[in-house]
Amino acid sequence: MPLVIQDILARSLAARKGIKPGDKLLSINGHDIRDFIDLQFYGSDSYLECELENRDGERSIVEIIRKDRTALGIEPEAYRIESCVNNCVFCFIDQMPPALRDSLYVKDDDFLYSFVFGNYISLTNLSAKDFKRIIEQRLSPLYVSVHTTNSQLRQQMMGYQMEFDILSRLRQLSKAGIQMHCQIVLVPGWNDKAELKHTLDDLIKPEMNVLSIGIVPVGLTRYRENLQNLRVFMPDEAAEVIWLTEVYRKEKQIDYLYCSDEFFIRAKIPIPACDYYQDYPQIENGIGMVCLMQENFRDKKRSFMKEVRKKGQPIRMVTGVSAAGYLQEIADYITAKADCCPTTVQAVVNNFMGPTVTVSGLLTFTDIKKQVKPQENEIIALPGNIFNHEGITLDGFSQLDIKEYWQRDILIIEPLFDDWEWI
Repeated sequence: MPLVIQDILARSLAARKGIKPGDKLLSINGHDIRDFIDLQFYGSDSYLECELENRDGERSIVEIIRKDRTALGIEPEAYRIESCVNNCVFCFIDQMPPALRDSLYVKDDDFLYSFVFGNYISLTNLSAKDFKRIIEQRLSPLYVSVHTTNSQLRQQMMGYQMEFDILSRLRQLSKAGIQMHCQIVLVPGWNDKAELKHTLDDLIKPEMNVLSIGIVPVGLTRYRENLQNLRVFMPDEAAEVIWLTEVYRKEKQIDYLYCSDEFFIRAKIPIPACDYYQDYPQIENGIGMVCLMQENFRDKKRSFMKEVRKKGQPIRMVTGVSAAGYLQEIADYITAKADCCPTTVQAVVNNFMGPTVTVSGLLTFTDIKKQVKPQENEIIALPGNIFNHEGITLDGFSQLDIKEYWQRDILIIEPLFDDWEWI
């Protein structure tokens, strides 16, 4: 499908050439333009021969010469992402309760979004043309959900019908110079133990262009009726996973292999020092979040303390069960340094999703308001990741709704403690 132009920036090169919203950009210099990546990739040359089609179906050729930094000025229509074709036994979206926001049920498996935003993809919905495009346009790095390199087991876990050899595809991309961050969602009794070792042995081979490997435990909600019977990791099993990764890190010098914070928390093993995570390549996977939160607080504690001293009120920090102990260390520091602002931490149990979901980002205000009963003059500090980009919780409450409900100022703290704001 050609790219449909939604808008043209004023005084841009496209505006000067009479290109209009609603026109279709068919090609640039003979290359088909299908989406925003094609536009960026082929539209960066100094000479552009643009083939266009207007609303009446009339085609024309427009030549554009870029002599300065003036923007091309073409704003494409919203991109439609590619959906997942898998039926994973551990799919979190299949475990979501009904009647939430439509966006929460989108199964994104789009290689362009992997390149641009770091979204993890399975590769199973890609055609030969897609792989060719990735290589030609150097869409690197990609973020790949591997889970296992055992083709038969991967097909069983991910529920796709076609024959698909993940290892050969990873080799193909690696040989072409495409770098990859790899994710392994670990499920007890499925792809752990010997299967995990086999997968790691494959991914660390010299021919593999792997930048990082992140291992995260399967997440299970209480909404699993008619789904595969799975379970969470027990503390001793989580410790075994950590032990295995340490063997690879120390004996085989694979320092780009990481376990998620949740494994350490479940195993009751201390979170590693920050140098374990290097430049935090898998932070979005919950790998290194605790350490980075502590590091950011150390860097910003002076400005944060100045903020809370201005208020001079007690603070209650709300969080999920898994992070409560680490946030308590920060609360103790605030209490010790600011007598006017004694700070406590309250871990909220996730009854909405189920008690095995312990991260703060999946808390609802329904659970928070039932469990958190503010004292008079107490400031409530909420984790910023309970809200989407529009400031709405999973169950549809806005930040202003919450402020009005409690009739007090609300402090929103980003989960990595890199920013905060008063509502």
